Amino acid sequence: MNFLRTLLRRGMRQTTKEAGTSQPECPHVALVPHWDAVNDMGNQEKVTRYTCQSCNGSFSREEGQRMIETEKERLRLAEIDLPKDERETSE
Repeated sequence: MNFLRTLLRRGMRQTTKEAGTSQPECPHVALVPHWDAVNDMGNQEKVTRYTCQSCNGSFSREEGQRMIETEKERLRLAEIDLPKDERETSE
C-alpha cells in the first residue's frame, strides 16, 4: 500500500509542476500606489512603492513609474503572446 501512495503522490507532484509552468507571467498592469504618510496621499511625487493587484508583487517607486509609463507597450506584447482563441475573446 505504501508503494501505491508514494507512486500516486509522485504523479500528483509532477502534474502540479507542469500546471505551474504553463501559467503566463503577470504583466503587472494593475499597480496600486502606496504612501508612507496620510498627508502625502494623492501626491505622485511622494509615492513610496507600488503593489500589483494581480500577483501582489511589490515594486519600488522608480520601477512602478517605469512600468506605468510603458504599460501600453507591455499590454500589446502580452496580447501577442496569447493563443489565438484567447485573443479573440479578449477583444
